[in-house]
Amino acid sequence: MTRVEDDLRVDAPTVVCRERHVTLVRPAIVASAGTWSSPVTPPMGLAYVAAVLLEHGTEVAVVDAIGERVEQFIEEDGYIYQGLTIAETVERIDPRTAVVGISCMFSQDWPYCRALIQAIRGRAPHAVLVAGGEHTTALAEYSLRDCPELNVVVLGEGEETFVDLVNRLGDDWEQIPGLAFLRDGRFVTTQPRARIRHVDDMPWPAWDRFPMEAYLDSRNAHGVYLGRSIGILATRGCPYKCTFCSNPVMYGNLWMPRSPEKVVDEIEHYIAKYGVTNIDFYDLTFILRRRWILEFCAELERRNVKITWQLPTGTRSEVIDQEVSAALFRTGCRNITYAPESGSHDTLKQIRKQVDLDNLTQSIRSALGEGIHIKVNMIVGFPHETRRHLRETLYYLWKLAIIGVHDAGVFMFSPYPGSQLFDELRSEQRIPDLNEGYFKSLVAFMDPLSPAAYCRHVSGRELLWWRLVAMASFFGLQYLVRPWRFAQLVRNLWNNESETVLEQRLGALLRRPKSMKIAPAKKPAVMPALVSARAS
Repeated sequence: MTRVEDDLRVDAPTVVCRERHVTLVRPAIVASAGTWSSPVTPPMGLAYVAAVLLEHGTEVAVVDAIGERVEQFIEEDGYIYQGLTIAETVERIDPRTAVVGISCMFSQDWPYCRALIQAIRGRAPHAVLVAGGEHTTALAEYSLRDCPELNVVVLGEGEETFVDLVNRLGDDWEQIPGLAFLRDGRFVTTQPRARIRHVDDMPWPAWDRFPMEAYLDSRNAHGVYLGRSIGILATRGCPYKCTFCSNPVMYGNLWMPRSPEKVVDEIEHYIAKYGVTNIDFYDLTFILRRRWILEFCAELERRNVKITWQLPTGTRSEVIDQEVSAALFRTGCRNITYAPESGSHDTLKQIRKQVDLDNLTQSIRSALGEGIHIKVNMIVGFPHETRRHLRETLYYLWKLAIIGVHDAGVFMFSPYPGSQLFDELRSEQRIPDLNEGYFKSLVAFMDPLSPAAYCRHVSGRELLWWRLVAMASFFGLQYLVRPWRFAQLVRNLWNNESETVLEQRLGALLRRPKSMKIAPAKKPAVMPALVSARAS
């Protein structure tokens, strides 16, 4: 992908900026054309940033490209884009805004976000353009040099840094912790900003600035659709240092839980305001302390809160025993995603995934015994892996299918910026350039037909075969042992219902409108169909 052509930019008149007016932009979803489904969820990070800005007296506008056009899909050059086109997104930005903040959470989105930033510069030529998220935190200098229209990057947790930046637009940015920018061609990073510790004092996400009814009515979900759902963060951060994860760069290793009472306050607020019946927890590590989770369940019971809730992101297993499982189910927990990542003890050691597979299996048995639906996430193709490691993961998946696990996701390893493995592969020249090929390899991690290319001992095509065999054999064995589950799958798809993530994703795929297909451009440009009005 190359940059947006000048003749595709959105022109704007010369205007005077509105002082202390901020526009926050959530871009469209970028996915491989072969991806069967992408979770559609409101942007938690931007909603927190909006809330803190409003609390400090800043005027905030939001352009949510996904929420404002959930049902629009555009297919081009092997990609599917869901949401507003770039032209439609830019048209919604007040050209007089003083600051535009763009979320770029994942590196596979960068070529699209770069095109969007360049188009925004044409719309708001005098605004300060700010980017934040995991991609720009991990690759701050690269992003600033690759997109000169971008003024500054907010590193890591963005709420306090963004407020300081808005309050001191005319000051020396070097005095603001947590920023990166270019000055006279020199890359500058300010001192690191300390993690937010007063998590109970943080304002709740400013969901009233987002098109929440579009999300609530869309039947999309981060996990399983169990009714009108909203996301919540009960904790922040993760104390672990897995080598494939970018969390240590984005958030560090500080885990901060909110008080159970404050979390339940927020849940009751959403029930009253939005009529939600289900809560999705977006936490990186929701279950870590046994006492905290039992107190949370007790608080739900004390207040007689009648909801379902789930942990779709992936959780630890150490404290989930029979007592905890019973408390989870009793208070409405219906789906848990475990993240063993591998069935190979050697691989777990190599990637520094501190999990004991025997203990995890027993934890899963306890949750299954209480009636909770279980999904597991696995990754194949780590750089060190051989066929032996892949067989061990396959055998462990078979074991989980036999004991009753409902769902499994098997994903290709992707070297994300900010992770230890990304740095190692860069040093080995396995990722020689941050170009279209690299970014496309990331966007295809959910594509069942896209091979990976970062394993030293097994080819990408063979890894693709292992992945397909793992998925097919897991579900085949599950339905062989429990044939009624296949009947349930067919029934739920027919009735547009879901009890598992597989059913949710298949249902979303079947409901998805046919993508608009755009012919390739005559000269290279970044998503010309998205920038031009043709796709509107």
